[in-house]
Amino acid sequence: MKITRNLSLARRFVSFLPLFIIASLILGACGSGGEQGIIAAPVFTAPAQKLADTASPNFTQQLLAEAQAYEPLLGQAGTQVNMGYWSGPNNHGSLVRVLDSINAQPAAAAQKAIWDEGVQSSIQYPAYVTMLNEHWYERAQPVDGKVTIYGVQYTDPHPVTFQQADDIWGQYSQRYADMATFFLQETGNPVKAWCFVEGAKSNRIFYVYELPELAMLEQAGAVRVFFAKTRDADWQNADDWIEGTANAPAPIQADLQLLPEIRSPVAGEDETAFARGVHWDDF
Repeated sequence: MKITRNLSLARRFVSFLPLFIIASLILGACGSGGEQGIIAAPVFTAPAQKLADTASPNFTQQLLAEAQAYEPLLGQAGTQVNMGYWSGPNNHGSLVRVLDSINAQPAAAAQKAIWDEGVQSSIQYPAYVTMLNEHWYERAQPVDGKVTIYGVQYTDPHPVTFQQADDIWGQYSQRYADMATFFLQETGNPVKAWCFVEGAKSNRIFYVYELPELAMLEQAGAVRVFFAKTRDADWQNADDWIEGTANAPAPIQADLQLLPEIRSPVAGEDETAFARGVHWDDF
């Protein structure tokens, strides 16, 4: 997929971004669940519209603007931007640990880390919060014409297939990856991508959508890609990583005909654990 290089447009988008976006970033971290357990009402966006939105280079510019509204150093010359990726069981926490470690570095180190969910590990992009509230995977598994979201049944005015849900999240993740091109131009440094994908399946978002995008970005010189050898890999220890998309770990082969189970919390289960919605690589 073509990488957008319209840097001037992205800069204008950032410069005119209203201050309420910053508030949205902070509130978004809580509004999708968070510590308060607030669960937003589902949003039934038409899949065709979302597919068009996430296929556009403008979506990368939107994510870039949201990220830089919270952390302007992401666009400052000399900053080393780090981008995180994960897929498969037990890898989410490993990536969060690395992101937090990078962002805890002293200011003089000029190290900043983001991921597909937001800036740092706790502030979510408004665009990501919207994706969660659209509940693409729950909507892809209706029963008797109804979809169940957090224990409540709804009639979806815009039915969704599982393939559409994958394509929407996959394109979202590709547009996130494409931010590396702008970071290179603005900071002068290729992005470092840290990937925890041990045990990831061949039919999930990382191997189907993200890895090909990272390979293209790597070839363009916008990103260096590192794969963790173990789940406790230290980003500051080179021996813990394998570099290069050509050296990506082999995925676990998945049954392409078997849909993962999507469910809402059951009675007695902590709903806040589900409040961020079904994530594309949780299964």
